[in-house]
Parts: sequence; structure tokens; C-alpha cells
Amino acid sequence: MSRTAKWAIASLFLADGIGFGVWAAHVPVIQTNLHLDTAGLSFILLSLVAGSILSMPLAGFFITKFSSRATVRVAAACYILAIALLAAFKSHWAFMLGAGLFGASKGALDVSVNAQALAVEAHEQRSCINFCQGCWSVGGLFGSGISSVLLHHHFTASTDLFLCAAVLFLVCLPSFKGGLVADPFSPKQESGGSRFDPYLIKLAILAFFGLFAEGSVGDWAAVYLHLNIGTTLSWAAAGYAGYAICMAASRFTGGWLLARFSEANVLFGSGVLVAIGFSTFLLAPTWPLGFAGLGLTGVGMANIVPIVIKASERSTRMSAGAAISMVSTVGYFGLLAGPPLIGWVAHATTLRFALILIITAGLIVAAGPRFTKFSTEESSERTANPARSNQQEANLVS
Repeated sequence: MSRTAKWAIASLFLADGIGFGVWAAHVPVIQTNLHLDTAGLSFILLSLVAGSILSMPLAGFFITKFSSRATVRVAAACYILAIALLAAFKSHWAFMLGAGLFGASKGALDVSVNAQALAVEAHEQRSCINFCQGCWSVGGLFGSGISSVLLHHHFTASTDLFLCAAVLFLVCLPSFKGGLVADPFSPKQESGGSRFDPYLIKLAILAFFGLFAEGSVGDWAAVYLHLNIGTTLSWAAAGYAGYAICMAASRFTGGWLLARFSEANVLFGSGVLVAIGFSTFLLAPTWPLGFAGLGLTGVGMANIVPIVIKASERSTRMSAGAAISMVSTVGYFGLLAGPPLIGWVAHATTLRFALILIITAGLIVAAGPRFTKFSTEESSERTANPARSNQQEANLVS
């Protein structure tokens, strides 16, 4: 693979992760600085979510209308600008606006960067999306870690955010200067004008449950370690960090796995590992076994989203950009719905019982290949005979 193309797209994933890691580290700081209660902070977070959900379908439209290369460059520039603007906002309402802009730019960047990664894969005939997702994970760890260090040394949030924007500009320079590739995809739609595609519906369901599990583990694993297993807060944070490191490392090996095993087999194994790993975590009487279960969960979680996103561009009824945006948007709902649903169920029952939902999500992902076509041979059949393929999938849905 061309080093220029590979590192240009990887730099965008890295920047995306750094920015989100910095934001996550600053959420409690924002709450303190603006003297917000839980409801006030929720409005800011809701603004971010609304911006993301609104921008994702628009990004798909712009990718189809122009290209992923043009869209991702504009989205990255807006992402950097949005983080810089956050540093300038000082009031609750201004921060709501800033969070909405940040969410919108991030949603557009998430869709367009995945579309461009698939374009690079098609151009170079080698897998790179798992490596790129690994860069995102590393970026998230780096962004949150550096922000924690700076805030510990009494840097203000505004200074930290401005520094982040400057770093992101430097990280994105390879993609701004060149290296990105033209889209090999053309708009696809079956005769008859119907845009309903059972293939994409099933991928969207898998994305929903994959990100449902990922978001729920991210918000509740450390809480469970502290409250149920009895670790200190610092050890609970270390447990989550170990999970994140295992996920990042496994994403870097995802390309190697997919070169040797089919997407269906890797996805099945990923779902099973999530279920086994998190079952171990919930049943662990001590923290070492809990950490081991959480690490295994991270290994299983790593390649679910990259596989589903990569498979979505094979739709015979939508362009790659529209397909990726649809699957990403539904998946994002899962990421957002998971943590509060776990909280509500835990309030009505217990936290351990509520977290069984994550095991269920892993099992649903493991069952996905039984109902969805993932292999190269089967995707070729879809392209050659989309009407027959979609009729078969419609029968499965019904």
C-alpha cells in the first residue's frame, strides 16, 4: 500500500480520536467551570448528539455528490475549528452551540473518514480500515491522557483546547496536502427506485448492537469494578484503560486476521469473545479475573465496527457514502442508547443484571453472519445479481 495514502487517512483517524479523547476528558471540567447540575450538562451532551445525528446523513449526501476526499477534508477542518471555538465559549448557552457544532463536525468526519478509508483500500487492494480504527483508539487514549496531565498541571481548559486544535492541524497536514484518493464507487440503485435494502438493514442492526456494547462498557465497566468488585477509583480507571489498550492492539491486528479468515468468521469470533469476556468480568470475584475478562471483551469488540462499516459499501442500492452514513447513524444510536438503558435497568434491578445486556449484544453480533452475507464471493454475487440477492435477504427479514 502506498505509504502516502495509508498515512494520510490514518492521520485523520488519529486526529478524530485525539479530539474526542480531549472532549471526554473535559466534560467534568466544563460542568465545574460553568456550575452546571446534571440536567444542565445533559443539555450540552444532547446538543452534541443532535449535531452528530443531523450531520451524518448530510455527510453521506455530500460524499455521493462530490467525493469522500473533498468531504473529509472539509469535515476535518470544521472539526479543528469547532474545538478551537469551544475554547472561546464561556457561558452555558454558548457551550450548547459549541457542542452542537463539535458534534456535527465529528459526525461528518466519522462518516467521511470511513468512506475514504474504503476508497484507499479499493485503490491499493489491501486492507487498512482496521489499522485506521486502531489509530482512532490510540488517538482517544492519547487525547484523554495528555488532557489529564495538562489539567493536573493547572492548565486552563481554554488553553488545553487551543493546544489540541493546533496539534490536530499538524496531525491532519498529510491529508490536507495530498495523499487521499478518488472514490472508486459509483451510485447504486436497483431499477424500480426502491431504496429499501435488507442487506443494509441487517448491517445497521449489527452496528447498533456492536456500538451499544462498546458504549455501555465504556461508561459502566469502571463503575462496576469500583462498586461491585471493590477496587479503588484509580484501579477502576486502570481496568478501563487496559480494556481500551486491548481493543486498540486488536484493531491493529485486524487486517492480519481478515487476510487469513473470512469476515463472517472474524465477526462470529468477535461476538463470542465479547460474550465470554464480559461473562467472565461479571462473574469475577476478584479484580485480576475481572481485568482479564474486560481485556478479552476489548479484543472481541475491536473488529466489529470495522467489519460492518466495510461491508456496508457493498450495497447494491445505495452509494457507498449513503450506505456508510445510514449504518453509522443507526450504530451511533446504539452507542448513545446503551449507557442510559443500562442505568435505567440497573435502577430497577441491579447493575450486574443490567450489564447482561452487553453479553446479549455480543451474542446477537455473533449470530449476524448467519443472516448476513459477508464473504468476498457472496458480495460479488450481490453485485452480479442484486435483484436475486436482495430478494433472498427480503425473505430472511420476513
